[in-house]
Amino acid sequence: MNPTSEQIKQLLSDADHPLGVKELLRLAGLHPGQQTELKRTLREMVRGGQILKEGKRFRVEEPRHVSAASRPHGGPRGHEAPGQLEGVLHVHRDGYGFVHPLSGEGDNVFLPPSEAARALDNDRVLVEVMGRPGRLEGRLVRVMERRRQLVVGTYEERGGRHAAVVPLDASLQGPIRVPRTQMARDGDLVKVRLGVGSQILDAEEGLFGEVAGSLGKRGDPSAEVLSIAYGQGFNDEFPPEVMDEADRVGPAVSEEEARGESRKDLRALPLITIDGEDARDFDDAVYAEPQGNGWRLVVAIADVTHYVREGMALDAEALRRATSVYLPDRVLPMLPERLSNGICSLRPEEDRLCMVADMVFDARAHLRSYELYPGVMRSVARCTYNEVQAVLDGEDVPHRNHLRPQFERLLALSRALRKMRQGRGAIDFDLPEHKVVMGEEGQPERMEKRERKESHRLIEECMLAANEAVAKFFQDEELPSVYRFHGEPDEQKLASFATLAQAYGFKLRMDDGLSSKDLNAFVSQLEGHPEQRALNQLLLRSMMQAVYSSTQVGHYGLAAEHYLHFTSPIRRYPDLLVHRLLKAHWVRRGKQRSAVMVEREEERLEAMAEQSSERERAAMLVEREVISFYATLLMKDRVGEEFDATVSSVTDFGFFVELDTEHVEGLVKTDALGFGGRLDKLLHALVYPDGRRIRVGQKCRVRLVSVSTERRQMDFEPLELDSQPVTRPEPRPRRPWEREELPHVAEPPRHRRFVREGQREEAAPSRFEKRRPTPREAPRSPAAEEPRRRRFVVRPALAPETPPEAEAPSRWQPPAREPDEGASGPDAPAKSPHPGFDRIRALAAQSHRAAQSPRMAPAHPREEPSPEHWAQRSARKAAPSGKKTQRSEAPAGKRKGAPGGGKPSAPKARGKFKPGRRSR
Repeated sequence: MNPTSEQIKQLLSDADHPLGVKELLRLAGLHPGQQTELKRTLREMVRGGQILKEGKRFRVEEPRHVSAASRPHGGPRGHEAPGQLEGVLHVHRDGYGFVHPLSGEGDNVFLPPSEAARALDNDRVLVEVMGRPGRLEGRLVRVMERRRQLVVGTYEERGGRHAAVVPLDASLQGPIRVPRTQMARDGDLVKVRLGVGSQILDAEEGLFGEVAGSLGKRGDPSAEVLSIAYGQGFNDEFPPEVMDEADRVGPAVSEEEARGESRKDLRALPLITIDGEDARDFDDAVYAEPQGNGWRLVVAIADVTHYVREGMALDAEALRRATSVYLPDRVLPMLPERLSNGICSLRPEEDRLCMVADMVFDARAHLRSYELYPGVMRSVARCTYNEVQAVLDGEDVPHRNHLRPQFERLLALSRALRKMRQGRGAIDFDLPEHKVVMGEEGQPERMEKRERKESHRLIEECMLAANEAVAKFFQDEELPSVYRFHGEPDEQKLASFATLAQAYGFKLRMDDGLSSKDLNAFVSQLEGHPEQRALNQLLLRSMMQAVYSSTQVGHYGLAAEHYLHFTSPIRRYPDLLVHRLLKAHWVRRGKQRSAVMVEREEERLEAMAEQSSERERAAMLVEREVISFYATLLMKDRVGEEFDATVSSVTDFGFFVELDTEHVEGLVKTDALGFGGRLDKLLHALVYPDGRRIRVGQKCRVRLVSVSTERRQMDFEPLELDSQPVTRPEPRPRRPWEREELPHVAEPPRHRRFVREGQREEAAPSRFEKRRPTPREAPRSPAAEEPRRRRFVVRPALAPETPPEAEAPSRWQPPAREPDEGASGPDAPAKSPHPGFDRIRALAAQSHRAAQSPRMAPAHPREEPSPEHWAQRSARKAAPSGKKTQRSEAPAGKRKGAPGGGKPSAPKARGKFKPGRRSR
């Protein structure tokens, strides 16, 4: 009887090391013949994610290493062992990868291709770290969480029961094996649900999964957009258990819910929502009224925690996503649409549960008092930014004119709040954002800048005020929470930026440090300057990125002592978490908790803060990649056109330009302006040997050279810089120590030069350089028929061309003959591919002519020996042993080979033939 999956899991849990198949057979008491069934059970458990496979061994995942997103209630993350690091893996298209620490601090860890191939891009992994700081290298220990669940690729039918899906994402190695399906045809784009679970991958086995749906034929932009989102771990669908919980939520608020949890009834208060034209989830409503010498501001936020309770599948999935992703053609929500666009959305004229921040400000917009409480509300109007701005500008908007007093009070309060924040040193970069305007058929029509109007600032100031008030409450009550942290910028980076600003004519003093108030004053100087946007971006890059943390430090950019996110629980998990912590505090009614409970709570919150920060960065990357993809789609048919542009950034491999009208960005490579360009990091400029400098903010005219939608990149060539034409660069001269490419036609050997230890040395010609050309490499001529190097061959004795009485040459040479181009047969010119064959062919032709001649004589005629000669030789032979006699005394007629005494012997050869040696 085969063991069940639970029994196998128990055996693996009890073991102190991963077990192989034979060990499991022995521990389970199975017969060796049951090994096949055991392997099948193990394979199914691995695919289901119940156990993990490491090489040829199996183990269970330890609970302390489970990520916060996959734990019930988001429990604390296990600390890494010494020498280990937990982070997110990013795989390069060339196979290697880097692990970025979850905390965002410290050096990235390099993974060679052999290690990076054992996990997927964007997996949360644990690695063993080796090496030294600055050159850290890691070995994969385990996969903590498999972020990627879906893949987009091309369906290819193959023989047998399985088909293959070639992924669009280049970071995935090899095709994905899937069962054949009727949902797609060969060549269709499909959505694949991976079945590899969270185990370490086997490079030989490859990826496998199942087709989850068809996306149509290739060329559909929406499929490419989904591929980008899937690559960062975001999905457009929810697990079945999550959808089941969402379906059980009622469509409306009941009176019992409205009266529960000590809620205040705000349905009589004229709250309004102000959002974008295409918004569907309305999570905040505002109301303002004068009170004494100041204002009262009510900010009501959707109460998502009433429907997403701790421990539910809805909550676990929301933590895994941590944020909604807003794309030009769709939204990938954090919560199912039944909640985000339904019961949690503050629709007009519908009762909704809410969490309220009720604040009172003085005439200078300083917070005097605040109150936080749950409530029930009913929005009176769903307004858009354009409508509010039109009313504020004095235009006639029939269905919104009655709200003009409300808009004007909100505007006055927002201006006072903004002035107060700027007075304490808040930095307002005011960087414009780009948005893609889509057409009716799903194709992009144009790219335009997203304009910030007074109506946008109005809502921003109200939300900032509510976030600060809630953060102050947690700080005053000394409650653990998830704060929004923005630290002070690095002094070295700021010093580099100050040097750059001075080159542009701006002063940024750093004598006694640099406060946010000083930076805000500097940003104010840039208003209206041509380089305003470029310098603002460079300053922003020199500052730290805001993250979530369980530690309250403050927000440098906002110059706020206390700050967190409270106002968007539909699309941000930290906001939902803050709501839950508020309710938990109200339930305890001020009861104090032990230090141990507080410490555990902070560990749990820190793990969820890290998860939220990482998912926020991933969402920003998706949005940026999608905009770049749509930009290449807009420009792919405009190759060769010229555009006015502005230099937006400079790197060591070129500079990026933004087109003034189309608002898309592309690259001009360094070599486009000539050789020798280098990056001056201090002045952030590209400097050339002829004195030309490329700086951010510089005006230019460029021509579009190439567009790649796969790499999402556009290349330009410069035509004008500062209204001056750009001369075409000359080819870069070859340096004397660089190796030259060998030509196909062999030439006289040339010495290669190279540098060793700072000294130039000479190298002998290589074997390839000094070889003789083949007939295909060099044209043949009559002179080329005769080989330059003579090889020793065995030659037959041929009749001489000269008369017998002529003196024989000291060394035999073939007769010189002009080849007969029209001849055939033996007299035809040699056309062999090897010179040695030509020699043999020439000798054979000579032998053929000699055979046809009436004279057949030895090649080297000699005089016939006389009878006296043979008599002397016979006498010498008959002499006694050990005595030498004169030839004249030797008896004749006794020698072998003498006339009448035998056959004459042939003359002896002068030397023995040795292959490879010339005859002497």
